[in-house]
Amino acid sequence: MTSPSPDRNMDENKERRLRLRKNVLDEIISSEESYIKQLDMLLNGFVRPVRDKNTIPKHSFSAIFGDIEPLYSLNIVLHDELQKSENVGSAFLKIAPYLKLYSTYAHDYELATRSLQALRKSNKAFEAFVSQQERLPHISRKLEALLIVPIQRVPRYRLLLTELIAHTDQTEEEYTILNAALKQVEAVAHHINEQIREQENVQRMIRIQRSLAQGNPKIITPGRRLIKEGSLRKVSADSESAHHRYFILFNDMLLYCRVRSPGSEINHKGSLICNCVLPLRHCKAEAVVGDGLFRVTCRDECLLLCSDTAEEGKQWVETINAAVEQLEANFRTLRKESSSRRPIRKRQLHQKDSLMRKFHQKKLTLTDQNTCLPNAFEVQVLRSENIDSHSPRQNPTSKSPRVIKLPKWPESCSGSPSFTYSPRKLLAFMSPSSPNSSPVHEAPPVFNFCSPPIQTDFTFNTD
Repeated sequence: MTSPSPDRNMDENKERRLRLRKNVLDEIISSEESYIKQLDMLLNGFVRPVRDKNTIPKHSFSAIFGDIEPLYSLNIVLHDELQKSENVGSAFLKIAPYLKLYSTYAHDYELATRSLQALRKSNKAFEAFVSQQERLPHISRKLEALLIVPIQRVPRYRLLLTELIAHTDQTEEEYTILNAALKQVEAVAHHINEQIREQENVQRMIRIQRSLAQGNPKIITPGRRLIKEGSLRKVSADSESAHHRYFILFNDMLLYCRVRSPGSEINHKGSLICNCVLPLRHCKAEAVVGDGLFRVTCRDECLLLCSDTAEEGKQWVETINAAVEQLEANFRTLRKESSSRRPIRKRQLHQKDSLMRKFHQKKLTLTDQNTCLPNAFEVQVLRSENIDSHSPRQNPTSKSPRVIKLPKWPESCSGSPSFTYSPRKLLAFMSPSSPNSSPVHEAPPVFNFCSPPIQTDFTFNTD
């Protein structure tokens, strides 16, 4: 029995490759037609009727349906290019710059779904209209199911183009064009995935904020991200007992909390009581001899922690140290001075916040000096604002003066101050000849008079 010739095998492989390639091309066009049909369903079944009837406010309409028509127009152009051109890569390259519309849609998707849910609960006319349209035979789809379709489209393009490249000969000209198109589609798909992960991260942070007793500390702030969370055992100072604590790692601080009721869900409102806030920049994690045992230090604070497994403990150590390194790298790129305040205990925390707000709201005049002279504790807090307030790149003994930024007088307060003091100038006014006082120009402070109760530059501990 003779074996097949090499030429015959090559012909069979080529024929098979061409057949698979044609199947992928047909799927690209058929799936695009199906997608446009769903967009048309959404556009003519919901978007245009709602806009024509003015059923909902304009800002709500823009939040929910604002990007649907541009996406529909974009994909009509792509479909036409695919129909008239045999080179799929060229068609995708033409519309690739406009695929960023999908990133915008993905960014606004979470807001759109929340707005839709709120309107369906509060606007009976809108709810009745949406329910009626969803039951129509040519739609038979939930509005929420149609709104998520554009989120899934770009990842689908990436899969189809990858499969098409796999069945395209590398010697063909289209191979290079397809790879260029795939690269741009992948960039958009990656951005969309990042947007979705960011939204999920924010939603999780909101749930954690709700779980914190009395809403303290305030964790929702621009730029903050949740990195890791989980339950660990905190070994007591005498090493004779261990208590379960819930640890939450952000990109700028580490929280450990006590669960109000052991065994209860941590997502319930007020279920977590924050015991300690550690500024991540001053944290360091290191493994200790023993399965799952590791230590976290932050200035004067030292926590000996134990996880259920050695692998979990290793992950915590690596994650914390990686977050610290990233934070340090971010600080090195900042031009502003970074704060390096000392730890402040919980008892003094609210006193300091009250003091800063008082200086922001109260008139300070030369004629009534008794009202503007702080007590001993206030002097200590004001001076602590200036300790180590210099950037590492600057010499604290430099004699060159810098501009002092003074807060504006609040518009809500009646009248205007006849003479305004910054806290630093106030200290100089109190004791101008004190040997311990430094010239005003040596360490001019930059105060944040409306700072939130919890900063990321100190620790407080209630254990």
